[in-house]
Amino acid sequence: MGAMHRSDAAVKAAWAAVVLAVAGALLLYPIGTSALDMVFVLTKICMVGGLLVFIFSGRKTGFVLWACASIVAVCMTIAKWALAPDAGVWSIILYLGSMAVDLGIPLLVHHLAKQ
Repeated sequence: MGAMHRSDAAVKAAWAAVVLAVAGALLLYPIGTSALDMVFVLTKICMVGGLLVFIFSGRKTGFVLWACASIVAVCMTIAKWALAPDAGVWSIILYLGSMAVDLGIPLLVHHLAKQ
C-alpha cells in the first residue's frame, strides 16, 4: 500500500486518537476473561502502532491497521458490556462513547486526510 496524504488536521486528529486509544485501554481493561484480555491488549497495541505508522510515515498500511483494530475494539467493548453483571448508567455511557470514538475517529481522519 502506498502513502496517504496527511493534512495537518489529519495528523492532529491522529494524535488525539492515540491519546483516546490509551485512555480507552485504561478505562475498559480488564474485559473479563484472560483470553479476551489478551485480545484487547493486542488490539490496543495494533491501534497505537497503526496510528504511529500513519503519523510518522503517512503509509496507508498504518491507517488500515488502525481502522481494522478499531473495529475489533468495538467488538471487545460489546464483549465487556455483555460480561458486565450490572452495567450502570455511567458504564453504558462509557461503552457507547468508546464505540463512537473507535468508529468515528478513523472516519474523521480519513476525511481529513483526503482534503
